[in-house]
Amino acid sequence: MYDPERRWSLSFAGCGFLGFYHVGATLCLSERAPHLLRDARTFFGCSAGALHAVTFVCSLPLGRIMEILMDLVRKARSRNISTLHPFFNINKCIRDGLQESLPDNVHQVISGKVYISLTRVSDGENVLVSEFHSKDEVVDALVCSCFIPLFSGLIPPSFRGERYVDGGVSDNVPVLDAKTTITVSPFYGEHDICPKVKSTNFFHVNITNLSLRLCTRNLQLLTRALFPSDVKVMGELCYQGYLDAFRFLEENGIYNGPQRSLSLSLEEMAAPEACLENGKLVGDKVPVSLCFTDENIWETLSPELSTALSEAIKDREGYLSKVCNLLPVRILSYIMLPCSLPVESAIAAVHRLVTWLPDIQDDIQWLQWATSQVCARMTMCLLPSTR
Repeated sequence: MYDPERRWSLSFAGCGFLGFYHVGATLCLSERAPHLLRDARTFFGCSAGALHAVTFVCSLPLGRIMEILMDLVRKARSRNISTLHPFFNINKCIRDGLQESLPDNVHQVISGKVYISLTRVSDGENVLVSEFHSKDEVVDALVCSCFIPLFSGLIPPSFRGERYVDGGVSDNVPVLDAKTTITVSPFYGEHDICPKVKSTNFFHVNITNLSLRLCTRNLQLLTRALFPSDVKVMGELCYQGYLDAFRFLEENGIYNGPQRSLSLSLEEMAAPEACLENGKLVGDKVPVSLCFTDENIWETLSPELSTALSEAIKDREGYLSKVCNLLPVRILSYIMLPCSLPVESAIAAVHRLVTWLPDIQDDIQWLQWATSQVCARMTMCLLPSTR
């Protein structure tokens, strides 16, 4: 139960391309209960949650955050096989975006305030990092926290000479004190701010502190976390996050603004269970389909979110890009994929090899160490020591 006398912390779950949800939830808190964020002790984050925590504490403008996220989605969707295309280097996209957008004193701003969840490769243990000495260290930590093994690459990035991967492997929703931490997740589950399902027929699992309901909607969200949908669909996650945060504030009596209720009549609340499973309701109050499509509602609830999202979704593609998106052209590109993909893969491999040259010695040494560790463990399993 929320206690106004306590200083609360917030923890943002790792969620890949679903980071739009965190933006909407945080904006709702800043508009409806600004003291929660202003007086927060610490912010925890993993992967996309860590990226959001850092950009929020650095006070990046909402429009800039939306622009960064939308550009990343557009880059991922610009190729036929999305994030699996060899030309799409998500590590480079994240690093370049952070170097360009974060202020030079970011390490001073977030030190002691933001905890980034990492997984140490050598022993698989979770590490929370909160002290930084330079902007490059912040960027390195965030890149490590977002590195999904195999999906992002084969060789993990390093932070202060140690190899780390996605914090979600060991702790996807990091907390130090669960009783005073508000958890935020875009997946249907049991976190404080997350989409809710009214039915109790779904199985519930907890994976590295991430609460998940076993329902079809979560399967769709997990897929979109790695393979983003259209920018408009991804942008709707902002609205979802805003509404879920609004519901959290109302349920806990924290909402201090004018009482604009989102509740519907009893007849509208008595929706079929299938609608709940398909994500049509937020909690038991508002049909998401209504709120997502009615701009008048959002111009009243949050003009800032409505304006920022509309601006970010605007089509900025040139004439050539529009031609490439025509259905006949896209069909032809898929037909030619067996011929074009090997050539593009070869070009991408050469390009990555050239950019890898400065780090090749350290990476090869790490690969040798990793191989020796794997061989040693396999030997211990297959050939147990004799007594």
